[in-house]
Amino acid sequence: MLVSMTRHSISALSLLLLASLAASVRAAPDAPTPFVHKKIFWSAEMLHTEIKFYNPGYEGTGEFSMEGGQPIAISLRGAKITNLDFLTKLSPLALDLSGTPIKDIRPVKGMKLVEMYLEDSPVTDISPLRGMPLEKLYLSRTPVSDLSALEGAPLIELNIVETKVSDLAPLSKSPIQMLWLTGTPVANIAPLKGVPLVSLTLHRTKVVDLSPLGGSSLQRLHIGETPVSDLTPLNGMSLTRLVFTPANIKKGLDVARGLSVQEIGTKFDEESKDLMPSEAFWAQFGK
Repeated sequence: MLVSMTRHSISALSLLLLASLAASVRAAPDAPTPFVHKKIFWSAEMLHTEIKFYNPGYEGTGEFSMEGGQPIAISLRGAKITNLDFLTKLSPLALDLSGTPIKDIRPVKGMKLVEMYLEDSPVTDISPLRGMPLEKLYLSRTPVSDLSALEGAPLIELNIVETKVSDLAPLSKSPIQMLWLTGTPVANIAPLKGVPLVSLTLHRTKVVDLSPLGGSSLQRLHIGETPVSDLTPLNGMSLTRLVFTPANIKKGLDVARGLSVQEIGTKFDEESKDLMPSEAFWAQFGK
């Protein structure tokens, strides 16, 4: 052992070896250098390959908007996508999965999506969207029924046409300007009081009472084929478009006549529109 040797028994070679060892110890870092992942600069071809790795049925129909080698918007509308694990290496701001067979969107949890489109998909659980900076969310014709994950979201546009949503309470603190509720079982719009709506579609909902909209800055309102019978809450509004079912109205037609709307009609959807200037509508209605 070195500790038992006298200084006379240590050879010159041993001294050199000890000096070399001491120097290497002094030069060694206190902790190993962490491995740093290199930033990937994606191309469209690479993205197609990555998506197909997780989705063998994918046919390469996706479209991407790129910036600095990174996809900022990914559209997979109508693609054969069932697995979103390819997103773990990506951080897009917009994602369109409309018309896909995707059911599980958990891989998007924690992402900073600003726009998300899930229309005509079988997604039921949107809880992975909680806490996202979403400004646009389209859920039309999905089986979604619970919007609690959207509480406090900075949403500006929300489309939940023909969904199972009935409770709008989670939307009460969002700055929504455009909201489509056609064909939903929504009956109570009280949570929308104070929401800065510009356009609201209640077509074929169960809504009866419009009073929560009183005093709002609403510009476009669609209440056709609803049980609404009283239009007096619209008094004083600056509506530019009104769609309603005259035969259902028992009170407030005079209020509607007094609105300075630019367009008025009884139908406004994907199938038909009969919008016309206010003067022409009332002239026709009065016949």
